[in-house]
Amino acid sequence: MPKVLLTSAYKPFDTFADGSNMMDLYAGRLAKNQDIFTLECDYPAMPLYLIAQNISAPSVVLENPTWDDFTRELSRGYDYVGIHFAASLFFDRILRMCRYIKQHSPQTKIVLGSYGVVCLTQNFQEEQELRSLVDHVCYGEGVRFMRELLGDPVDAPIRQHFPPYYVRALGVVKYPFNNLVSALGCNAGCEFCATSAFFKYKKVRLVSPAELWEAMKAYLKERDYAFLWIFDEDFFADEAYAREFGRLVRSDPEVNPERVLWGGFASVRALSRFSAEELVKMGVGALWIGIESKYSALPKRMGKDIQQVFDELHNAGITTIGSFIVGWDFHTPDNISEDVDHVVRLNPTYSQISSLMPCPGTRLWKRLEEEGRLRTQGFRWKNFNLYSAMHEHAHMTDEQVFFWVDETMRRLFYTNGPSILRTYEVYLNGYRSLKDNPDPFVQGRVRRLRKWCHIYRSGLLAIKVFAPSDAVRKKVDRMKKEHAELFGPVGPAIWCKSVILLLVAACLKLRRKFPPRPRQPRFRRFEYNGAGA
Repeated sequence: MPKVLLTSAYKPFDTFADGSNMMDLYAGRLAKNQDIFTLECDYPAMPLYLIAQNISAPSVVLENPTWDDFTRELSRGYDYVGIHFAASLFFDRILRMCRYIKQHSPQTKIVLGSYGVVCLTQNFQEEQELRSLVDHVCYGEGVRFMRELLGDPVDAPIRQHFPPYYVRALGVVKYPFNNLVSALGCNAGCEFCATSAFFKYKKVRLVSPAELWEAMKAYLKERDYAFLWIFDEDFFADEAYAREFGRLVRSDPEVNPERVLWGGFASVRALSRFSAEELVKMGVGALWIGIESKYSALPKRMGKDIQQVFDELHNAGITTIGSFIVGWDFHTPDNISEDVDHVVRLNPTYSQISSLMPCPGTRLWKRLEEEGRLRTQGFRWKNFNLYSAMHEHAHMTDEQVFFWVDETMRRLFYTNGPSILRTYEVYLNGYRSLKDNPDPFVQGRVRRLRKWCHIYRSGLLAIKVFAPSDAVRKKVDRMKKEHAELFGPVGPAIWCKSVILLLVAACLKLRRKFPPRPRQPRFRRFEYNGAGA
Protein backbone atom coordinates (compact mmCIF):
# COMPACT_ATOMS: atom_id res chain seq x y z
CA MET A 1 0.00 0.00 0.00
CA PRO A 2 1.54 3.38 -0.99
CA LYS A 3 2.17 6.03 1.65
CA VAL A 4 0.94 9.55 0.96
CA LEU A 5 2.10 12.86 2.43
CA LEU A 6 -0.25 15.80 1.91
CA THR A 7 1.16 19.20 2.78
CA SER A 8 0.58 22.91 2.43
CA ALA A 9 3.37 25.37 1.67
CA TYR A 10 5.77 25.96 4.54
CA LYS A 11 5.78 28.96 6.86
CA PRO A 12 6.66 31.64 7.92
CA PHE A 13 4.32 33.27 5.43
CA ASP A 14 4.81 36.75 4.05
CA THR A 15 2.74 39.75 5.07
CA PHE A 16 0.97 42.35 2.99
CA ALA A 17 2.43 45.84 2.72
CA ASP A 18 0.35 46.95 5.72
CA GLY A 19 1.79 44.13 7.86
CA SER A 20 -1.32 41.92 7.89
CA ASN A 21 -0.96 38.17 7.52
CA MET A 22 -1.62 36.84 4.01
CA MET A 23 -2.96 33.61 5.49
CA ASP A 24 -5.45 35.34 7.81
CA LEU A 25 -8.87 35.45 6.15
CA TYR A 26 -10.14 38.15 8.49
CA ALA A 27 -7.11 40.32 9.30
CA GLY A 28 -5.86 40.05 5.73
CA ARG A 29 -9.20 40.41 3.94
CA LEU A 30 -12.66 40.42 5.52
CA ALA A 31 -12.04 42.65 8.55
CA LYS A 32 -8.88 44.32 7.32
CA ASN A 33 -7.69 47.73 8.58
CA GLN A 34 -10.04 47.95 11.57
CA ASP A 35 -7.44 48.98 14.14
CA ILE A 36 -7.66 46.98 17.38
CA PHE A 37 -11.02 45.57 16.29
CA THR A 38 -9.50 43.67 13.37
CA LEU A 39 -10.50 40.03 13.72
CA GLU A 40 -8.03 37.19 13.25
CA CYS A 41 -8.49 33.72 11.86
CA ASP A 42 -6.34 30.83 10.64
CA TYR A 43 -8.18 29.33 7.71
CA PRO A 44 -7.83 25.59 7.03
CA ALA A 45 -6.17 23.93 4.06
CA MET A 46 -9.35 21.98 3.46
CA PRO A 47 -8.31 20.05 0.32
CA LEU A 48 -5.60 18.23 2.27
CA TYR A 49 -8.07 16.88 4.82
CA LEU A 50 -10.71 16.13 2.21
CA ILE A 51 -8.32 14.03 0.13
CA ALA A 52 -6.87 12.23 3.16
CA GLN A 53 -10.35 11.16 4.28
CA ASN A 54 -11.29 9.84 0.85
CA ILE A 55 -8.39 7.66 -0.34
CA SER A 56 -7.47 4.07 0.54
CA ALA A 57 -3.79 4.78 1.17
CA PRO A 58 -2.62 5.76 4.67
CA SER A 59 -1.64 9.41 4.72
CA VAL A 60 -0.26 12.23 6.83
CA VAL A 61 -1.48 15.82 6.57
CA LEU A 62 0.88 18.70 7.35
CA GLU A 63 -0.81 22.07 7.63
CA ASN A 64 1.41 25.16 7.91
CA PRO A 65 4.65 23.26 8.58
CA THR A 66 7.95 25.00 9.02
CA TRP A 67 10.72 24.00 6.63
CA ASP A 68 12.12 21.69 9.30
CA ASP A 69 8.70 20.11 9.89
CA PHE A 70 8.39 19.38 6.19
CA THR A 71 11.88 17.94 5.66
CA ARG A 72 11.66 15.83 8.82
CA GLU A 73 8.37 14.31 7.68
CA LEU A 74 9.67 13.66 4.18
CA SER A 75 12.61 11.69 5.62
CA ARG A 76 10.14 9.08 6.90
CA GLY A 77 9.66 7.89 3.34
CA TYR A 78 6.64 8.48 1.13
CA ASP A 79 5.56 7.19 -2.25
CA TYR A 80 3.56 10.33 -3.04
CA VAL A 81 3.76 13.90 -1.82
CA GLY A 82 0.70 15.97 -2.63
CA ILE A 83 1.31 19.71 -2.29
CA HIS A 84 -1.55 22.14 -1.81
CA PHE A 85 -0.68 24.98 -4.21
CA ALA A 86 -3.36 27.23 -2.72
CA ALA A 87 -2.34 30.38 -4.58
CA SER A 88 0.28 31.44 -7.10
CA LEU A 89 1.93 33.67 -4.50
CA PHE A 90 3.40 30.49 -2.95
CA PHE A 91 5.32 29.72 -6.15
CA ASP A 92 8.82 30.22 -4.70
CA ARG A 93 8.06 28.04 -1.68
CA ILE A 94 6.52 25.27 -3.77
CA LEU A 95 9.51 25.33 -6.13
CA ARG A 96 11.92 24.97 -3.21
CA MET A 97 9.90 22.08 -1.78
CA CYS A 98 9.86 20.24 -5.11
CA ARG A 99 13.59 20.74 -5.64
CA TYR A 100 14.23 19.32 -2.17
CA ILE A 101 11.99 16.29 -2.76
CA LYS A 102 13.73 15.40 -6.01
CA GLN A 103 17.15 15.78 -4.42
CA HIS A 104 16.53 13.92 -1.16
CA SER A 105 13.72 11.50 -2.08
CA PRO A 106 13.96 10.98 -5.85
CA GLN A 107 11.68 7.93 -5.83
CA THR A 108 8.79 10.00 -4.43
CA LYS A 109 6.15 11.12 -6.91
CA ILE A 110 5.10 14.76 -6.60
CA VAL A 111 1.45 15.72 -7.09
CA LEU A 112 0.62 19.41 -7.38
CA GLY A 113 -2.94 20.64 -7.04
CA SER A 114 -5.27 23.56 -6.26
CA TYR A 115 -5.71 26.98 -7.82
CA GLY A 116 -2.03 27.95 -7.86
CA VAL A 117 -1.22 25.41 -10.57
CA VAL A 118 -2.60 27.82 -13.20
CA CYS A 119 0.73 29.64 -13.09
CA LEU A 120 2.35 26.58 -14.73
CA THR A 121 0.77 27.66 -18.02
CA GLN A 122 2.98 30.78 -18.04
CA ASN A 123 6.64 31.31 -18.81
CA PHE A 124 7.98 34.42 -17.12
CA GLN A 125 9.49 32.95 -13.96
CA GLU A 126 10.70 29.38 -13.29
CA GLU A 127 7.32 27.87 -14.17
CA GLN A 128 8.72 25.31 -16.57
CA GLU A 129 11.37 24.17 -14.10
CA LEU A 130 8.64 23.56 -11.55
CA ARG A 131 6.56 21.73 -14.14
CA SER A 132 9.51 19.45 -14.94
CA LEU A 133 9.94 18.54 -11.26
CA VAL A 134 6.31 17.55 -10.80
CA ASP A 135 5.03 14.10 -11.74
CA HIS A 136 1.32 14.88 -11.70
CA VAL A 137 -0.66 18.14 -11.87
CA CYS A 138 -4.30 18.19 -10.83
CA TYR A 139 -6.34 20.71 -12.80
CA GLY A 140 -9.71 20.21 -11.18
CA GLU A 141 -11.29 18.27 -8.33
CA GLY A 142 -8.63 16.67 -6.13
CA VAL A 143 -10.41 13.72 -4.50
CA ARG A 144 -11.36 12.16 -7.82
CA PHE A 145 -7.85 12.84 -9.18
CA MET A 146 -6.10 11.13 -6.26
CA ARG A 147 -8.51 8.20 -6.23
CA GLU A 148 -7.84 7.64 -9.92
CA LEU A 149 -4.10 7.89 -9.35
CA LEU A 150 -4.20 5.35 -6.51
CA GLY A 151 -6.65 2.99 -8.22
CA ASP A 152 -9.53 3.70 -5.84
CA PRO A 153 -13.22 3.79 -6.87
CA VAL A 154 -13.59 7.35 -8.16
CA ASP A 155 -17.33 7.63 -7.51
CA ALA A 156 -17.32 6.42 -3.91
CA PRO A 157 -19.20 8.71 -1.48
CA ILE A 158 -17.30 11.77 -0.23
CA ARG A 159 -16.55 11.94 3.48
CA GLN A 160 -15.82 15.29 5.07
CA HIS A 161 -14.98 16.24 8.62
CA PHE A 162 -12.47 19.00 9.28
CA PRO A 163 -10.77 20.07 12.51
CA PRO A 164 -12.34 23.15 14.13
CA TYR A 165 -10.90 26.62 13.65
CA TYR A 166 -11.45 29.89 15.46
CA VAL A 167 -12.17 33.54 14.79
CA ARG A 168 -10.50 35.75 17.41
CA ALA A 169 -11.65 39.19 18.54
CA LEU A 170 -9.56 41.58 20.66
CA GLY A 171 -6.96 38.85 20.91
CA VAL A 172 -8.79 37.03 23.72
CA VAL A 173 -12.31 36.16 22.59
CA LYS A 174 -12.55 33.26 20.16
CA TYR A 175 -15.44 31.62 18.37
CA PRO A 176 -15.25 28.15 16.76
CA PHE A 177 -16.33 27.54 13.18
CA ASN A 178 -16.05 24.76 10.64
CA ASN A 179 -16.55 24.07 6.95
CA LEU A 180 -18.31 21.78 4.51
CA VAL A 181 -18.00 21.38 0.76
CA SER A 182 -21.08 21.06 -1.41
CA ALA A 183 -19.68 21.85 -4.86
CA LEU A 184 -16.73 23.38 -6.67
CA GLY A 185 -16.78 25.77 -9.58
CA CYS A 186 -19.54 27.98 -10.97
CA ASN A 187 -21.26 28.41 -14.31
CA ALA A 188 -21.97 32.14 -13.94
CA GLY A 189 -19.02 32.91 -16.21
CA CYS A 190 -17.68 36.12 -14.60
CA GLU A 191 -14.57 36.95 -16.64
CA PHE A 192 -12.41 37.77 -13.61
CA CYS A 193 -13.26 34.71 -11.50
CA ALA A 194 -10.30 32.36 -11.07
CA THR A 195 -12.17 29.61 -9.22
CA SER A 196 -14.87 29.40 -11.89
CA ALA A 197 -12.32 29.31 -14.70
CA PHE A 198 -10.38 26.57 -12.90
CA PHE A 199 -13.38 24.26 -13.27
CA LYS A 200 -14.09 25.45 -16.84
CA TYR A 201 -17.16 27.42 -15.74
CA LYS A 202 -18.99 24.30 -14.60
CA LYS A 203 -20.25 23.30 -11.17
CA VAL A 204 -18.78 20.05 -9.87
CA ARG A 205 -21.19 18.62 -7.30
CA LEU A 206 -19.52 16.56 -4.55
CA VAL A 207 -22.41 15.59 -2.27
CA SER A 208 -26.19 15.34 -2.32
CA PRO A 209 -28.36 17.50 -0.02
CA ALA A 210 -28.81 14.52 2.30
CA GLU A 211 -25.07 13.83 2.46
CA LEU A 212 -24.37 17.50 3.13
CA TRP A 213 -26.91 17.59 5.95
CA GLU A 214 -25.51 14.42 7.54
CA ALA A 215 -22.04 15.98 7.53
CA MET A 216 -23.41 19.16 9.09
CA LYS A 217 -25.33 17.19 11.72
CA ALA A 218 -22.10 15.51 12.79
CA TYR A 219 -20.61 18.94 13.51
CA LEU A 220 -23.72 20.14 15.35
CA LYS A 221 -23.61 17.12 17.63
CA GLU A 222 -19.97 17.55 18.61
CA ARG A 223 -19.95 21.19 19.83
CA ASP A 224 -21.59 24.61 19.64
CA TYR A 225 -20.16 26.33 16.58
CA ALA A 226 -20.48 30.07 16.00
CA PHE A 227 -21.14 29.20 12.38
CA LEU A 228 -20.60 26.56 9.71
CA TRP A 229 -19.60 27.55 6.18
CA ILE A 230 -20.66 25.67 3.05
CA PHE A 231 -18.33 25.93 0.07
CA ASP A 232 -20.31 26.28 -3.14
CA GLU A 233 -19.63 29.26 -5.43
CA ASP A 234 -23.37 30.07 -5.67
CA PHE A 235 -25.26 27.73 -3.38
CA PHE A 236 -28.74 29.01 -4.23
CA ALA A 237 -28.26 28.95 -8.01
CA ASP A 238 -29.40 25.31 -7.93
CA GLU A 239 -32.78 26.14 -6.44
CA ALA A 240 -33.99 22.54 -6.13
CA TYR A 241 -30.79 21.49 -4.33
CA ALA A 242 -30.95 24.46 -1.93
CA ARG A 243 -34.62 23.96 -1.11
CA GLU A 244 -34.16 20.23 -0.50
CA PHE A 245 -31.25 20.94 1.84
CA GLY A 246 -33.36 23.55 3.63
CA ARG A 247 -36.19 21.03 4.01
CA LEU A 248 -33.82 18.52 5.61
CA VAL A 249 -32.45 21.16 7.98
CA ARG A 250 -35.88 22.34 9.02
CA SER A 251 -37.57 18.95 9.43
CA ASP A 252 -34.92 16.95 11.29
CA PRO A 253 -36.12 16.28 14.87
CA GLU A 254 -32.64 15.24 16.02
CA VAL A 255 -31.20 18.76 15.88
CA ASN A 256 -32.12 21.75 18.03
CA PRO A 257 -32.84 24.60 15.56
CA GLU A 258 -31.09 27.02 17.91
CA ARG A 259 -27.78 25.37 17.01
CA VAL A 260 -28.21 25.62 13.24
CA LEU A 261 -26.50 28.59 11.62
CA TRP A 262 -24.63 28.26 8.37
CA GLY A 263 -23.30 30.54 5.70
CA GLY A 264 -22.38 30.33 2.06
CA PHE A 265 -21.75 32.14 -1.19
CA ALA A 266 -24.71 33.61 -3.04
CA SER A 267 -25.52 35.87 -5.97
CA VAL A 268 -28.20 38.54 -6.12
CA ARG A 269 -29.74 36.68 -9.05
CA ALA A 270 -30.11 33.44 -7.09
CA LEU A 271 -31.22 35.11 -3.86
CA SER A 272 -33.99 36.94 -5.71
CA ARG A 273 -35.90 33.63 -5.72
CA PHE A 274 -35.91 33.39 -1.91
CA SER A 275 -37.36 35.59 0.81
CA ALA A 276 -35.26 36.44 3.85
CA GLU A 277 -37.66 34.51 6.07
CA GLU A 278 -37.26 31.44 3.86
CA LEU A 279 -33.50 31.68 4.27
CA VAL A 280 -33.82 31.86 8.06
CA LYS A 281 -36.02 28.76 7.99
CA MET A 282 -33.27 26.99 6.02
CA GLY A 283 -30.74 27.78 8.77
CA VAL A 284 -28.93 30.54 6.87
CA GLY A 285 -27.06 33.01 9.07
CA ALA A 286 -24.43 34.56 6.79
CA LEU A 287 -24.02 35.13 3.05
CA TRP A 288 -21.09 36.24 0.88
CA ILE A 289 -22.41 38.32 -2.00
CA GLY A 290 -20.41 39.74 -4.89
CA ILE A 291 -21.13 43.47 -5.01
CA GLU A 292 -18.26 43.96 -7.49
CA SER A 293 -19.49 47.43 -8.59
CA LYS A 294 -22.73 49.39 -8.98
CA TYR A 295 -21.73 49.98 -12.60
CA SER A 296 -21.23 46.32 -13.49
CA ALA A 297 -23.68 44.47 -15.74
CA LEU A 298 -22.70 41.01 -14.51
CA PRO A 299 -25.52 38.46 -14.92
CA LYS A 300 -25.20 37.43 -11.26
CA ARG A 301 -26.20 40.99 -10.27
CA MET A 302 -29.55 40.75 -12.07
CA GLY A 303 -32.78 40.41 -10.07
CA LYS A 304 -33.73 42.37 -6.99
CA ASP A 305 -32.12 45.71 -6.25
CA ILE A 306 -28.94 44.91 -4.35
CA GLN A 307 -29.72 47.48 -1.63
CA GLN A 308 -33.03 45.72 -1.03
CA VAL A 309 -31.25 42.36 -0.80
CA PHE A 310 -28.75 43.58 1.80
CA ASP A 311 -31.40 45.40 3.84
CA GLU A 312 -33.74 42.39 3.91
CA LEU A 313 -30.94 40.06 4.97
CA HIS A 314 -29.75 42.37 7.73
CA ASN A 315 -33.30 42.88 9.02
CA ALA A 316 -33.67 39.09 9.24
CA GLY A 317 -30.50 38.76 11.32
CA ILE A 318 -28.38 37.42 8.45
CA THR A 319 -24.88 38.89 8.29
CA THR A 320 -23.21 39.62 4.97
CA ILE A 321 -19.80 39.64 3.36
CA GLY A 322 -19.65 41.99 0.41
CA SER A 323 -16.83 41.76 -2.12
CA PHE A 324 -15.99 44.90 -4.11
CA ILE A 325 -13.36 45.36 -6.82
CA VAL A 326 -11.47 48.56 -7.61
CA GLY A 327 -9.92 49.05 -11.03
CA TRP A 328 -12.56 47.97 -13.51
CA ASP A 329 -12.16 49.40 -16.99
CA PHE A 330 -15.18 51.61 -16.31
CA HIS A 331 -13.66 53.03 -13.12
CA THR A 332 -12.31 56.56 -13.44
CA PRO A 333 -11.02 59.11 -10.92
CA ASP A 334 -14.39 60.85 -11.36
CA ASN A 335 -16.79 57.97 -10.66
CA ILE A 336 -14.94 55.72 -8.22
CA SER A 337 -15.94 57.71 -5.13
CA GLU A 338 -19.62 57.27 -5.94
CA ASP A 339 -19.08 53.52 -6.33
CA VAL A 340 -17.37 53.39 -2.94
CA ASP A 341 -20.23 55.30 -1.32
CA HIS A 342 -22.60 52.70 -2.79
CA VAL A 343 -20.70 49.96 -0.94
CA VAL A 344 -20.80 51.95 2.30
CA ARG A 345 -24.59 52.36 1.99
CA LEU A 346 -24.99 48.60 1.58
CA ASN A 347 -23.27 48.28 4.98
CA PRO A 348 -21.84 44.77 4.52
CA THR A 349 -21.04 43.18 7.86
CA TYR A 350 -17.66 42.10 6.51
CA SER A 351 -16.05 43.01 3.22
CA GLN A 352 -13.39 41.96 0.77
CA ILE A 353 -12.11 45.08 -0.96
CA SER A 354 -9.54 44.29 -3.63
CA SER A 355 -7.92 45.49 -6.82
CA LEU A 356 -8.88 43.92 -10.13
CA MET A 357 -6.27 41.19 -10.51
CA PRO A 358 -6.22 39.04 -13.65
CA CYS A 359 -5.52 35.36 -13.09
CA PRO A 360 -4.17 32.88 -15.68
CA GLY A 361 -6.93 30.83 -17.23
CA THR A 362 -9.62 33.48 -16.85
CA ARG A 363 -11.27 35.34 -19.69
CA LEU A 364 -9.99 38.56 -18.15
CA TRP A 365 -6.38 37.36 -18.42
CA LYS A 366 -6.88 36.35 -22.03
CA ARG A 367 -8.49 39.67 -22.93
CA LEU A 368 -5.80 41.77 -21.27
CA GLU A 369 -3.13 39.62 -22.89
CA GLU A 370 -4.69 40.20 -26.32
CA GLU A 371 -4.87 43.94 -25.61
CA GLY A 372 -1.21 44.02 -24.59
CA ARG A 373 -2.02 45.29 -21.11
CA LEU A 374 -0.42 42.54 -18.99
CA ARG A 375 2.86 43.45 -17.26
CA THR A 376 4.60 40.12 -16.80
CA GLN A 377 8.20 41.17 -17.41
CA GLY A 378 9.99 41.10 -14.07
CA PHE A 379 6.80 40.13 -12.25
CA ARG A 380 7.17 37.61 -9.44
CA TRP A 381 4.36 35.33 -8.35
CA LYS A 382 5.04 36.14 -4.70
CA ASN A 383 3.54 39.56 -5.45
CA PHE A 384 0.38 38.07 -6.94
CA ASN A 385 -2.45 38.90 -4.51
CA LEU A 386 -5.65 40.90 -4.13
CA TYR A 387 -3.75 44.10 -3.34
CA SER A 388 -1.26 44.19 -6.20
CA ALA A 389 -1.34 45.02 -9.91
CA MET A 390 0.10 43.42 -13.01
CA HIS A 391 -1.79 45.13 -15.83
CA GLU A 392 -2.44 48.59 -17.19
CA HIS A 393 -5.73 49.94 -15.90
CA ALA A 394 -7.90 51.73 -18.43
CA HIS A 395 -8.36 55.05 -16.63
CA MET A 396 -6.49 54.83 -13.32
CA THR A 397 -2.91 54.44 -12.18
CA ASP A 398 -1.82 51.64 -9.85
CA GLU A 399 -1.43 54.22 -7.09
CA GLN A 400 -5.00 55.43 -7.57
CA VAL A 401 -6.33 51.87 -7.47
CA PHE A 402 -4.45 51.09 -4.26
CA PHE A 403 -5.60 54.38 -2.71
CA TRP A 404 -9.25 53.58 -3.39
CA VAL A 405 -8.92 50.04 -2.04
CA ASP A 406 -7.70 51.52 1.25
CA GLU A 407 -10.19 54.39 1.09
CA THR A 408 -13.11 51.98 0.72
CA MET A 409 -12.02 50.12 3.85
CA ARG A 410 -11.54 53.43 5.66
CA ARG A 411 -15.00 54.73 4.76
CA LEU A 412 -16.64 51.47 5.80
CA PHE A 413 -14.82 51.57 9.14
CA TYR A 414 -15.32 55.27 9.87
CA THR A 415 -18.96 55.33 8.77
CA ASN A 416 -20.33 51.93 9.82
CA GLY A 417 -17.85 50.95 12.53
CA PRO A 418 -15.85 47.74 12.95
CA SER A 419 -17.28 44.44 11.78
CA ILE A 420 -18.01 43.30 15.32
CA LEU A 421 -20.29 46.33 15.74
CA ARG A 422 -21.97 45.67 12.40
CA THR A 423 -22.53 42.05 13.43
CA TYR A 424 -24.19 43.19 16.65
CA GLU A 425 -26.34 45.60 14.65
CA VAL A 426 -27.56 42.77 12.39
CA TYR A 427 -28.31 40.53 15.38
CA LEU A 428 -30.36 43.27 17.05
CA ASN A 429 -32.28 43.84 13.82
CA GLY A 430 -32.90 40.13 13.45
CA TYR A 431 -34.12 39.68 17.01
CA ARG A 432 -36.49 42.64 16.67
CA SER A 433 -38.01 41.43 13.41
CA LEU A 434 -38.24 37.72 14.26
CA LYS A 435 -39.10 37.64 17.97
CA ASP A 436 -42.86 37.44 17.40
CA ASN A 437 -42.67 34.91 14.56
CA PRO A 438 -44.63 31.81 15.72
CA ASP A 439 -42.63 29.31 13.66
CA PRO A 440 -40.78 26.89 16.02
CA PHE A 441 -37.65 26.81 13.84
CA VAL A 442 -37.54 30.61 13.70
CA GLN A 443 -37.94 30.75 17.47
CA GLY A 444 -34.79 28.66 17.71
CA ARG A 445 -32.97 31.36 15.76
CA VAL A 446 -34.53 34.03 18.01
CA ARG A 447 -33.07 32.34 21.10
CA ARG A 448 -29.68 32.20 19.42
CA LEU A 449 -29.83 35.88 18.42
CA ARG A 450 -30.80 36.84 21.96
CA LYS A 451 -27.77 35.00 23.35
CA TRP A 452 -25.38 36.60 20.87
CA CYS A 453 -26.83 40.08 21.39
CA HIS A 454 -25.89 39.79 25.07
CA ILE A 455 -22.41 38.55 24.15
CA TYR A 456 -21.76 41.43 21.74
CA ARG A 457 -23.27 44.01 24.13
CA SER A 458 -20.18 43.57 26.31
CA GLY A 459 -17.98 45.05 23.60
CA LEU A 460 -19.81 48.37 23.18
CA LEU A 461 -17.84 50.22 25.87
CA ALA A 462 -14.50 49.42 24.24
CA ILE A 463 -15.85 50.25 20.79
CA LYS A 464 -17.12 53.64 21.95
CA VAL A 465 -13.89 54.58 23.71
CA PHE A 466 -11.73 53.60 20.73
CA ALA A 467 -14.22 54.38 17.96
CA PRO A 468 -12.67 55.81 14.77
CA SER A 469 -15.23 58.63 14.44
CA ASP A 470 -18.11 60.54 16.03
CA ALA A 471 -20.46 58.74 13.64
CA VAL A 472 -19.48 55.38 15.11
CA ARG A 473 -19.77 56.68 18.69
CA LYS A 474 -23.30 57.89 17.94
CA LYS A 475 -24.08 54.49 16.44
CA VAL A 476 -22.90 52.80 19.64
CA ASP A 477 -25.18 55.04 21.72
CA ARG A 478 -28.13 54.24 19.45
CA MET A 479 -27.50 50.52 19.72
CA LYS A 480 -27.19 50.67 23.50
CA LYS A 481 -30.62 52.30 23.56
CA GLU A 482 -32.07 49.68 21.22
CA HIS A 483 -30.62 46.88 23.35
CA ALA A 484 -32.24 48.35 26.46
CA GLU A 485 -35.59 48.65 24.68
CA LEU A 486 -35.46 45.01 23.62
CA PHE A 487 -33.91 43.37 26.68
CA GLY A 488 -34.05 45.87 29.53
CA PRO A 489 -31.08 47.24 31.50
CA VAL A 490 -27.87 45.24 31.38
CA GLY A 491 -26.86 43.26 34.42
CA PRO A 492 -23.61 43.18 36.42
CA ALA A 493 -22.17 40.30 34.37
CA ILE A 494 -22.27 42.34 31.16
CA TRP A 495 -20.85 45.41 32.91
CA CYS A 496 -17.99 43.34 34.31
CA LYS A 497 -17.20 41.87 30.89
CA SER A 498 -17.42 45.36 29.38
CA VAL A 499 -14.75 46.70 31.72
CA ILE A 500 -12.49 43.69 31.11
CA LEU A 501 -12.78 44.11 27.33
CA LEU A 502 -12.07 47.83 27.67
CA LEU A 503 -8.84 47.05 29.53
CA VAL A 504 -7.91 44.47 26.90
CA ALA A 505 -8.62 47.01 24.15
CA ALA A 506 -6.46 49.61 25.90
CA CYS A 507 -3.56 47.15 26.04
CA LEU A 508 -3.99 46.34 22.36
CA LYS A 509 -4.04 50.04 21.52
CA LEU A 510 -0.81 50.55 23.43
CA ARG A 511 0.82 47.56 21.76
CA ARG A 512 0.03 48.98 18.31
CA LYS A 513 2.47 51.82 19.03
CA PHE A 514 5.27 49.29 18.65
CA PRO A 515 6.30 47.43 15.48
CA PRO A 516 3.90 44.52 14.91
CA ARG A 517 5.02 40.94 15.20
CA PRO A 518 3.52 39.05 12.27
CA ARG A 519 1.35 36.25 13.56
CA GLN A 520 1.78 32.87 11.90
CA PRO A 521 -0.84 30.11 11.71
CA ARG A 522 -0.17 27.14 13.92
CA PHE A 523 1.26 23.88 12.63
CA ARG A 524 -1.03 20.86 12.55
CA ARG A 525 -0.21 17.23 11.80
CA PHE A 526 -2.86 14.56 11.32
CA GLU A 527 -2.60 10.88 10.45
CA TYR A 528 -5.26 9.04 8.43
CA ASN A 529 -5.49 5.26 8.15
CA GLY A 530 -6.71 5.12 4.56
CA ALA A 531 -10.23 3.89 5.17
CA GLY A 532 -11.84 6.50 2.95
CA ALA A 533 -12.28 4.82 -0.42
